[in-house]
Amino acid sequence: MLRLGCAGFPVGRDRYWRSFSFVEARTGEVMPREATLAEWRSGAPAEAEFSIQAFRLITHGREDRGFPPAGKKMTPARQLQCGGFRESLEVHEAWMSTKTAAELLGAKTIVFDTPAAFQPGPDRLRDLYRFFKALARGRFTCVWHPRGKSWDRLADKVCAELGLVRAFDPVMERPPERGAFRYLRPMGPRSGGMSAENLAVIRKASEGKPSYLVLSHRDAFRDAERMAAGGGTR
Repeated sequence: MLRLGCAGFPVGRDRYWRSFSFVEARTGEVMPREATLAEWRSGAPAEAEFSIQAFRLITHGREDRGFPPAGKKMTPARQLQCGGFRESLEVHEAWMSTKTAAELLGAKTIVFDTPAAFQPGPDRLRDLYRFFKALARGRFTCVWHPRGKSWDRLADKVCAELGLVRAFDPVMERPPERGAFRYLRPMGPRSGGMSAENLAVIRKASEGKPSYLVLSHRDAFRDAERMAAGGGTR
């Protein structure tokens, strides 16, 4: 069965929930307020399921696109301690904020989306392993979406050793070899909708195992409706 939804709410929440029962909540550059998260949960149907993107202070450094804007507490010195799963107070606080947000939403899945600049290397791997081995996950399943071809041969090994599910773009990447479920995150076009051929590729990549599909491009809602019209989704 394919669990289908969008990243964030590309249309009004009432309209969204009439069509879908799954959403990947976006923290992005600014963590939503707790009152906002509680409102999202209370306004969703009882059967609705949330996953949540981990706060980018965990995964993104100051040099990365999408790094949260500077604020009163985020001085230049503190910015240097963010991203890359560093062993720092800033990353720890970002994880605690992410965990609280997931609890408020009732989310069971947390998605760590690393930028293209996060590539394999001794320091990167050390920090990645140290972060996840020390993480008190509780009931959460951690999904990691590595970017770039440098991870092609290594990502599945890392996920197996750290108990992660590898997210992937089914149009550009091969499905992971292991994992209790698949988590598909296609990039999609910068404008317009996906081609029928790409939608067919995405659907094929979701077959044979329980899967989640998150669309995030400009016409994500319309394309999700096109996917849903093909059946086999919820």
